[in-house]
Amino acid sequence: MNHLFIRSDATPAMGTGHVMRCLALAQAWKKRGGTVTFITHCPSPSILKRIGSEGFCLIQMEEICPSAQDIQKTLKIIQGKQSPLSQDSEGYKWVVLDGYHFTSDYQKAIMESGFKLLVIDDYNHLDHYNTDILLNQNIGAHHFNYSCLPGTEKLLGTKFVMLRSEFLSAKKTRTLPQKAKSILVTMGGSDPDNITLQILQAVNQIDDPELNFRIIAGPGNPHITTLKAAIQSNGHTHLIDHADMPELMGWADLCITAGGSTCWELCFFGVPFLVLIIAENQLNTALGLAHAGAAINLGKKESLIPHEINHCILATVNDIKTRQGLKKSGVNLVDGKGTKRIIRQMLVGKMMMRPAGFRDAELLFKWANDKEVRSFSFNADPISWEEHLEWFSHKLKDKNSWVFIAENNIGEPIGQIRFEGRDGCVKISYSLDKRFRGLGLGKNLLELGLQTIRTKLQNPCLMQGFIKKDNIASKMSFEKAGFTSIKNQAPENGSDHIAYQLELSSLASQEKP
Repeated sequence: MNHLFIRSDATPAMGTGHVMRCLALAQAWKKRGGTVTFITHCPSPSILKRIGSEGFCLIQMEEICPSAQDIQKTLKIIQGKQSPLSQDSEGYKWVVLDGYHFTSDYQKAIMESGFKLLVIDDYNHLDHYNTDILLNQNIGAHHFNYSCLPGTEKLLGTKFVMLRSEFLSAKKTRTLPQKAKSILVTMGGSDPDNITLQILQAVNQIDDPELNFRIIAGPGNPHITTLKAAIQSNGHTHLIDHADMPELMGWADLCITAGGSTCWELCFFGVPFLVLIIAENQLNTALGLAHAGAAINLGKKESLIPHEINHCILATVNDIKTRQGLKKSGVNLVDGKGTKRIIRQMLVGKMMMRPAGFRDAELLFKWANDKEVRSFSFNADPISWEEHLEWFSHKLKDKNSWVFIAENNIGEPIGQIRFEGRDGCVKISYSLDKRFRGLGLGKNLLELGLQTIRTKLQNPCLMQGFIKKDNIASKMSFEKAGFTSIKNQAPENGSDHIAYQLELSSLASQEKP
């Protein structure tokens, strides 16, 4: 079983964003059958309750890093001396560090303990990063000149945005109204400087009875009493301290937010928003969003002017064209597949291909008799070991047949692809080990298989694949790999199948003058 250890803290001063975005990765990891342990210093009962309610193991740190005992205690936990979940020797073991207080030496100590490490960073605040994977999910991340170990894989940009499962399941098609009447205000989970109060005071000056404001006080906000006192009793402004964020984003026509992780949730939901910079690490996000046309930048908290905020709110409320542009640009930035891409890199890394040999007979037999594989096969009946051995022996001897095994970056087999030349073309079939399904690897397996088979061909060749119509994953994989469906052709295995084809040139033909 694969284990994920997440070391991240949440306090009123640093906010809750680091822990909350790690929840998204933890949810996706658990969904794939892995276990998750959160190691955290967090005084917020609601955050701790949330971690526990997800079924994750929770180990609390008495002090916030960098206390002298922090790394020693963390190492004891991940090495199994304080956490029973880490004692199983099988499977992958990854540690995630999310926080600006984890130094290069801290990272080095994790790696030297034998664990794989993922470091989440927002603005290149360290001179050097000691990690297997460096993740920056923010817009403009590619502009940072990160100093890393030679083998570090960098996952940079909004294609790696981590969204929690409640957001992924709640997104609906959004039609923007001519006038935005439902306005959401959120300054993050803690808001230690009480910027929410300044926005609320500005909102109180807006005289438009059609507008309804919902003001969120996050779980770590220490100013709820002050905010409640500032709410006008006009029935149009409400303070919410236990927020269902997906529900509220579904309600909102417009949002005013800080430049944290909430921005990516709003982009995904297609909510037009105004962004305010309330922390130094939010500067690049706000500027990048404005440059991409995905948000309107209100500037830094120090330069807040109430009447200017009011003017910007009212101008956006009544400008449907501007809001449509913000929505379109935001949706284009975040597609909701970020955690899948991250976990794919953690579990697979760079995919490699090798020829299958007789030693792979048992592995291929197991894959061939997998229930899902059989359900999508032309003949759904189970295959006997004798039948399999006879078939496989024949394929290994057949000069017009090639079977390859795909492996991840540690040599673990993750799937197979078979090419069979007949009738003037090459037929393709492939399958993935069930542990690696749902990661979008079908396209990668097809593309790597095509690159490999090109070295075996002397002439250009027509590649064909036949799949069942209800095999949606394979259909998408073939199409993303450049195949086109063959129209007006009855597949050899019946009308419930679709044929895909691709013209593939050989390396030999390309080398000819």
